[in-house]
Amino acid sequence: MIKKRMIWIITLINVLLYLTFIIVDIIFKNTYPVNSSYLKYTTIILCSLLTLFINNHGYTKRDTSLLQIAFFFTGMADFFFLFLNWNTLGVCAFILVQITYIVRHKQTYRVFKQNLLKISIFYILFFLISFLFKPTNIQNSLYFISIIYGGLLIISFIIAINTINKHLYPKETSTMIALGMFLFVICDLNVGLFNILNHGPFEFLIWIFYFPSQLLLALSGYNIHYLKEIFFKQ
Repeated sequence: MIKKRMIWIITLINVLLYLTFIIVDIIFKNTYPVNSSYLKYTTIILCSLLTLFINNHGYTKRDTSLLQIAFFFTGMADFFFLFLNWNTLGVCAFILVQITYIVRHKQTYRVFKQNLLKISIFYILFFLISFLFKPTNIQNSLYFISIIYGGLLIISFIIAINTINKHLYPKETSTMIALGMFLFVICDLNVGLFNILNHGPFEFLIWIFYFPSQLLLALSGYNIHYLKEIFFKQ
């Protein structure tokens, strides 16, 4: 009972922090001396903490471990982006995040064995098109790494969507995974648009989509029946 209450409280605090940094970004536009980076990073730490509470209330030890590894790399990536401005290393860390999610979710979709040729063709076309339309304001190294990440993100999203039609997870959990990865994609789309255009609402929209994606993915590690006991039987 105490553990369930803790998970409920952490989730509530996370949502409140989310609303708080949205308000801060709207009012102060994330400028000195008011900066929402610490609030944002705290939500990621709390999402990581949620995965550490799973223990025997997940689906398999392998699934839980992979989710925890994904959030370890996520925390690393966000630290690079938010506090050190090490964008290339941040993208590299997110590459590890997506690889981990692909490994976690591919149990329901044998994408590498059955679709290796399609993936190879997709990557070749993706690389060629991306290099043809390379923005001049982005460093070559960062752009190259971002292309690799973008391809992995798309593959990861497709695999996440396919969990809905398979039977490794209950339908509710598969929906959480698919929705979480969809929001992840929308978040990164805004990251790309912000870096290319360097203006507009895209920077603000990044975390609007990013935090919900992380919360959904963190909670997807819990057995759906256990989650229902936490949030609907209090």
